[in-house]
Amino acid sequence: MTLLVAAFAAQAIAGDRPPPPGLPLAQWWSEKLDGPVSSGPVSAGSRVYLALSSAHLTARGAADGKEIWKQDRSVTLPMAAAGDLLFVASGDAIDALQGATGKTVWTLPRATPTAPMVVHAAWLIVTTETDLIALEAATGKEVWRRAAGSVKLPPVVDGDQLYAGAQDGRVLALSLKDGSVAWQEFVPGGVTAIAAYRGRVYAGAGDKILYCLDARKGEKKWSYSIGAYAAGRIAVDDKHVYVAAINNIVRALDRQNGNQRWQRALRQRPLFGVYLAGHVVFVPSTSIDLAMMYDHDGLPSGSLSLPGDRTDLPPSINETPDGTVVYAVTGTLTNEWALAKYAPAGEARLIPIAQVEAMPGVPYLTDPALSPIGNVLGTMILGDPRLIPAGEIEWPVVLRDPPLIPLTAFPGVQLRPLSPVLPARPAGRGPGG
Repeated sequence: MTLLVAAFAAQAIAGDRPPPPGLPLAQWWSEKLDGPVSSGPVSAGSRVYLALSSAHLTARGAADGKEIWKQDRSVTLPMAAAGDLLFVASGDAIDALQGATGKTVWTLPRATPTAPMVVHAAWLIVTTETDLIALEAATGKEVWRRAAGSVKLPPVVDGDQLYAGAQDGRVLALSLKDGSVAWQEFVPGGVTAIAAYRGRVYAGAGDKILYCLDARKGEKKWSYSIGAYAAGRIAVDDKHVYVAAINNIVRALDRQNGNQRWQRALRQRPLFGVYLAGHVVFVPSTSIDLAMMYDHDGLPSGSLSLPGDRTDLPPSINETPDGTVVYAVTGTLTNEWALAKYAPAGEARLIPIAQVEAMPGVPYLTDPALSPIGNVLGTMILGDPRLIPAGEIEWPVVLRDPPLIPLTAFPGVQLRPLSPVLPARPAGRGPGG
């Protein structure tokens, strides 16, 4: 009985164990740029986009950082991207461009955004000096428009509602379908940061307090004094809300009741807030070292040393099927600028051997018809099991042998029976000769 209780207790502890942080990130490439960049990089799929201070817009390949296309365009605000579309605010208009070619798909004239645009599913949300506008992302067709002055932060979407924070302290909840007002609430001193996740809205206020509101009715659920203005992005997961303040402290609060779970002090000011990917909390700052913390307890989870002397722009940090991918722009004192990509070390490069067209050195083992052995044997040997990223392997790992196949079944193999008569030994050689 004692052994059974101990076994069940061990299983319960293992079930409550938090997931580990993502695999270590390594630099995949770094490409020099023609000059300084006016806004942080934006990535989607196989491309990353940059707006240069020289009034140029460029698209680069995610695999190697090489330039795909470049055009003359002065970009006035951070861009947004989704699928094969790039959304750009230039002058008094918004353009949707084809990601592969840079050609214009549609244009919305007489629209000057005052906050970064937001792409959510099939929607593009635009914030102007007076209105919130919802467009069909694919066509640019206006679906609804709602008056909402003094909004300078990008709105956030959770479920079927959109939430915006205004400088006068209003937290506004709108129906994503038609823009109708569900509720509005006020926080003291204006909204400095906003996030929403699974029925809760989190708003940093000018009174240096983080407020949690019910997403359906706007009622205050809890509040927590963070001692300074909340800066930049707020990140949320199923357990915690992560917030950085301009007093250089990052906190993880219980998202249900606001109790503090951990806090960490930084050496630099976290102007861009926090990003969450792969169970790692990323905290960009003006330093060339990108701080990384384990979301469970806030302990250091490594640090990325960016290639340069300074960085003044927020990075692009996304969780992809291949793991967490980071794009960062850095500069040097000699005005040399570069774009660098960081991704899981080695994991994304696993490919089946049958898809490899060439290898350095000696060719593959071949049959009489020269062909890679992976193409000839198929799943008999090399294809069993298939190559998968280490992060997707279930534990414990169980190794199984492939089915036994007679050697004579292998293509290109010719066997002859062994002779029962031993070969004749050369004359003059003894057993030890």
